[in-house]
Amino acid sequence: MRFRPLGARIVAYVAGGCLVAMMVTVAIALSPEIRGQFTLPQTGTLVLFLLMLLAALWGIARSRVETDSRGVRITNGYRTHQVAWTESVDVSLGRGAPWGTLTTTDDRSLMMMGIQASDGRRAYDAIWTIREQIIEHR
Repeated sequence: MRFRPLGARIVAYVAGGCLVAMMVTVAIALSPEIRGQFTLPQTGTLVLFLLMLLAALWGIARSRVETDSRGVRITNGYRTHQVAWTESVDVSLGRGAPWGTLTTTDDRSLMMMGIQASDGRRAYDAIWTIREQIIEHR
């Protein structure tokens, strides 16, 4: 099964689209005289900042939690954790917590940004589904 945040993905995609639209609009709206005053390093810096922001937003959008017969695979941004069912102790989404947490047998607590509390019932259903799978694979 695959669990992905709904609200965070929508925000990331919309914000990324708005950033690109804003940069293109500003570039078009500037007069040729003003555009001509930008040096190549200045333009490169603006493009680099835009790409960095888009990369951060893409990291948020690609967060997910996947389960299969081997265990749980957690992707938070650009980092992935693979945890076998035998290493999984419990999952939780505590009151006020922004996302779910997977606790392992070696006392690690792994954030699961793919299950966001802001998604409401979807998030709690995902936590219960993973919890049932942990119990099933013990």
